[in-house]
Amino acid sequence: MLRGDERDRMFARAVEADAGWGEYQVRAERLLPVIALEPLEGSPPNLPPGDGLKAIHDAFRRELSLVRAEFAASGPGLLGAQLRVNCLTVCQGLDHHHAMEDGGMLPGLRAQRPELAPVLDRLGAEHKVLERLLQDLQSRISDISGRDVDADQALADVDSLIAAVEAHLDYEEEQLIPLLNGAIS
Repeated sequence: MLRGDERDRMFARAVEADAGWGEYQVRAERLLPVIALEPLEGSPPNLPPGDGLKAIHDAFRRELSLVRAEFAASGPGLLGAQLRVNCLTVCQGLDHHHAMEDGGMLPGLRAQRPELAPVLDRLGAEHKVLERLLQDLQSRISDISGRDVDADQALADVDSLIAAVEAHLDYEEEQLIPLLNGAIS
């Protein structure tokens, strides 16, 4: 938990992103806490590469589920700073993950297994589509805060974008986990 000047600076940033936090503080009978998340030390578990890919994808699925639940609970007119931060984090994480795949794993597989070219081409193309869809999700969540929008349509748009990401992750796992977990020699 942050204290003193650091807490005040971070709270001011939250209020800048969403004035509702400041309004809530005025009504509260206590000083609202501000929590800072810090990365854990250590290394990831020693998993076969395909299982590691699945673990990363599952973390993205959990985060997307949280974004969706927060969106559904808050409604588009009440989107808070935390939801925007969560969405931004997921979107940036997926972009980084796909950039790493495009720059390393997929070219490595292409060199070792030329017969996978159609699968790898599809995955690369989907990465470009998902980049655009994730930008759309980010824009959707940022742009509708405080606006009068159709809540059902906004939630349907979020659901559609999340479904596209999950379909990509499912296909990638179906195609690559068996190869990454031992078929590549």
